[in-house]
Amino acid sequence: MPDHPASLPFDGISLVSDPVHGYLSFVDTPASTSGYTERDLIDHPWVQRLRGIYQLQSARFVFPSAEHTRFSHSLGAMHVAGRFARQLYPGMEGRFSLPFFETLLRVAALLHDTGHGPFCHFFDENVGIPRFNRTHEQMSQILIRGPLRPIIERIDRGLSGPFAKGERLSADWIAYLVGKGKGPNPVPEDFALLAALKPLFSGIFTVDNLDYVLRDTYMCGVSAGPVDLERILYYTHFQKGRLVLHRAGLGVFEQFIQIRRYMYAQIYFHRTTRAFDLALKELLGETVLELLPNDPAFDLDRYRSLTDHYLLDHVREWIHSKRPALRRLGEGWRRFLAREKSWELVHERVWNGTGRKKRIFDSSALRSEVEKRGLILGAGEIAIDVASRDARPENPNQKGESAIEVYDPLSGRVGPELLTNMLEGIPVRQEIVRVFGKNLPDPGEAARMFALLLDGED
Repeated sequence: MPDHPASLPFDGISLVSDPVHGYLSFVDTPASTSGYTERDLIDHPWVQRLRGIYQLQSARFVFPSAEHTRFSHSLGAMHVAGRFARQLYPGMEGRFSLPFFETLLRVAALLHDTGHGPFCHFFDENVGIPRFNRTHEQMSQILIRGPLRPIIERIDRGLSGPFAKGERLSADWIAYLVGKGKGPNPVPEDFALLAALKPLFSGIFTVDNLDYVLRDTYMCGVSAGPVDLERILYYTHFQKGRLVLHRAGLGVFEQFIQIRRYMYAQIYFHRTTRAFDLALKELLGETVLELLPNDPAFDLDRYRSLTDHYLLDHVREWIHSKRPALRRLGEGWRRFLAREKSWELVHERVWNGTGRKKRIFDSSALRSEVEKRGLILGAGEIAIDVASRDARPENPNQKGESAIEVYDPLSGRVGPELLTNMLEGIPVRQEIVRVFGKNLPDPGEAARMFALLLDGED
């Protein structure tokens, strides 16, 4: 037999090809016979479920190649998280081993989207929050603390090698890192340092958005300019218990913010995407009530099966149902999947800034106002769609889980001042106000009237 070293760099490590990052590595052999690995999480039914949930809800009906899933995005986010871990580790001052630290961040990134329902954020907005008062991040926390906990807490090896003696991940630490929103998410008392790592998951640039910006532009075929991930990584470091960006990285950071703004306008807020969203809004709530009558937190088996693929397979058959309500929904889904647009754009206004004059942003109020002015809408319908996104923090000096400070080597100081100065040239908020119409008797006259009402105050 040939002579081999006891351990080669690739022993226990597997590769998967990715169009965005190249090869992604993951651990597939534990350090002990009783241990688990990243492979066990990747192959878990709750993570494999993400293969059936598309990354882009309605945008894939506009961009034909955007057929990628939350699964490929989660693997990409895990890869980015591992790269951040290796970059930040020198600032950890030996608190724990590199294999433990990189696995902590990689596992949180891998699992951050496990709680998504079909049609992703649209499910949150129209089902998860209004029906169950729960976001997909909160659902992810339930899964991490529940069915995924036994694997998480027995992982004993990272990409760089086995954990140090006594090191063990906690599902509660992972759940804290993936948590977002206004719900309670206290810093774990047994690992207070996690608060300093939270900006990597809830900040302006994160392991999540650094993957999805690269992935979504690539898969949609949209040329948004390069995201210099290498430079962002190089100039991000850990200093005195804080996540810090070197001032030399401010330029590429600004570039990333501008590219993300462009993506929201051109992909996520695309006018046809939003028209499909209006049609989807008429269908999804009733459909999910049929397929998921109970709170998913207490009906995990049914929720695990509820993916885009599962939902679409079922609704295609409803058009033949004996139940009138299902036939109606089935016909609506038939039109939606055939890309028969029921809503047409009749007015659009793009707005950037921190404050705006009061306008009519309610569909029924706008209808009443135009009819007062003599425009007869008849049986036609109108809907106002406001696509809004905060492009950057309104107050960068405010402390919080997304705060990132900047190191200035000229003064030797760490603080928010340089970041504040850079962000002043970028609008705080991006807002696109659109009026869509259905069966309008005179779309041209309606467009003129809406423009007068919504833009006439400027």
